[in-house]
Formats: sequence, C-alpha cells, structure tokens
Amino acid sequence: MKKLFFILFTGVFTFSCSSDDSSGPALSDTPLAKVEYDNSNFGIYKGVFIGSSGTVLININNDGFLEASLTIDGSTSIYTSTESATLNSAMAGLTFTNGSNSFDFSVTANGGDPTVSNINISGHPDATIVVLKEFHNVLAKCYVGSFSGDDSGLFHVVIVDAVVDGIARSNDGGSAFNTDGTLIGTTITGTFEGGTFTGTSSGNRISGSWQNSFGESGTWSGTRKL
Repeated sequence: MKKLFFILFTGVFTFSCSSDDSSGPALSDTPLAKVEYDNSNFGIYKGVFIGSSGTVLININNDGFLEASLTIDGSTSIYTSTESATLNSAMAGLTFTNGSNSFDFSVTANGGDPTVSNINISGHPDATIVVLKEFHNVLAKCYVGSFSGDDSGLFHVVIVDAVVDGIARSNDGGSAFNTDGTLIGTTITGTFEGGTFTGTSSGNRISGSWQNSFGESGTWSGTRKL
C-alpha cells in the first residue's frame, strides 16, 4: 500500500464519567461544548495528532478563556494564547504556545472548517493535527490506532455524529494526509486516494478493513482516547 495508504482516515485528556470498554481512565460521554456556541467560532474543538501519536482539545472561549490541551504519547501539555477572539468572527491563525512550542488555529465565523497549521513542537517534526467542532448535544470522539496488512502505520480519527475525519502515516515515512468518511449507525465507510475502507464502531473501539486499486489490502483499528 505504501504511500497511497498514508491517507487512511483520520496521552489521554480525561474527564470523570462512564467508561465503555476503553483502555485507561474513564472517558466522558457528555459534550463540553455550550449550546450558545454551536453555530459560532467559540466552543470546543477536538482532534488527533500524528508526529508520534496523540489528541488535542482546543477551548475557544467556551469557558471564557483560550486554552488547548495537547496529549502526545501519554504526556499532556497546556497551550495558551495571548491573542483575542471575537464572537461570530472568523479567526485566521490564532496562535497557541507552550514555551517554544506553538501552533495556529483558524476557523470560520460559524465554527466551520477548523484547521491547525504552523505546528512547531520540539521532537515532533512534520506533525499534523486534524480537529472537528463539538456541539452541545453531539460529542466529538477521538480515536488513536493503527493499520496493517500490505502496508502498516499510524491511524487516528475524529468522529462527530456522522462525520469521520482523520489522519494516517505509513511506517515507511512520508507525510500524513487527511481523509473523510461517514458513520451511519455502527457502520463506517469512506474513501482515500486510490482505495476504500469499511468498518464498524462498537463502544470505544472502531475497526475494519481497507483495500486499494493495486490489490493491496489489510485491516485497521482504533481505541477512543478523548
């Protein structure tokens, strides 16, 4: 599969609540996002990290402050911003920092197209972060995992309602790439450049299979970490 499978879809930040067959501390089943920010740039954004493995939670004035929690390989760091955000206004490149480490966050006025760019984290070159917006009644769930078969590597994904977004990178090296998919009931389907993937969601675990146009195939799996 090699380079084609880099794009197979896209430390634990924990909250006390129920745990459903997940490994590690309990995971929350209650969204943090507030209803008044569902259709704005403010609120909660959650995502996954490749450049090692991890998750991110970005708080844009959901609680009156700008803060991000980035967990990489089980170690959590808090990032803050000295800039400001205005309700219902687009943000382009809001910078979060922790010492010499930093990344920029951008989003539209209504909370659409959230992106993380200009990632500069010591010891993690070529890092990539994918995030989705959480809603007051729809939990954003972040899964960390791997894929194997004719190619193998990292596999991380975020699911919000029916939307599946994620990143993956082959053990052969190279850049990480995004992919899109859907979750209908417990069934996951999607495409990546030159191939398709299918799978199922069960509790805090997801798994399935992939194949590409070259006849290469394999399996993938992930465990919810945020």
